[in-house]
Amino acid sequence: MKSLTSTSDPAEGHTAKVFDAALSELRLHVVMMGGLAIDQVSAAMRALLDGDAALAQLVLARESRINEFERDVDREAFRLIALHQPVASDLRMTLAVSRITVELERVGDEAKKIAKFAARLAMGEPTGPVLAVARYLRHMADLTAGMLREAVRALDEADAGLARGVAGRDSELDAEFAAALRQLLTLAMQDQRFFSATIDTVFALKGLERIGDHAKNIAEQVQFVTSGEDVRYRKQGGAVNE
Repeated sequence: MKSLTSTSDPAEGHTAKVFDAALSELRLHVVMMGGLAIDQVSAAMRALLDGDAALAQLVLARESRINEFERDVDREAFRLIALHQPVASDLRMTLAVSRITVELERVGDEAKKIAKFAARLAMGEPTGPVLAVARYLRHMADLTAGMLREAVRALDEADAGLARGVAGRDSELDAEFAAALRQLLTLAMQDQRFFSATIDTVFALKGLERIGDHAKNIAEQVQFVTSGEDVRYRKQGGAVNE
């Protein structure tokens, strides 16, 4: 990463090195937060599909760590901006890591909701709807974990190409979500005893879809850092999202 100032002045060179070190540490903390968020999603889905109440409780217990990461990174990002007034790529990175923590915190929220559902299933809520779409849940969980993993790795390596690849997997996730909804609708029409559990299962599926959206948003922030271009409102081919 380029220094903010010329190193001709020893004091300025020292300041630049201090900032670079602080920013590298900040990015490392975001990568660590990303690893925890990925693990939360995977654990919540295992708890749901395996009926593992203990694992669901572990996810709920670790939720506070996700929130602590967000608070700490956000506070440090604002401190760096206030003290060093970074410009160009350094400013983009500082802003991006703050935005990425928001996305990861929302991933943690979705994992928490899935874990709460898993805990209710373990206590006796009907499992029929989950079993009916278990294949879709597993596939969507794999897709979202993969998208998150690639997005966080793209941040760690400042790899724009890897970041662009994340968005390409979003359509597959949407297709799986639509297919699962059709399956659940058929089940609900056949047996109304499963109505409440079906609604909960829809929310779990929707949560996975949202996690994929958060992964895509993280990848777009990486593209912003590496290229300076804000791609959040663009579709493939350059069209602007409405």
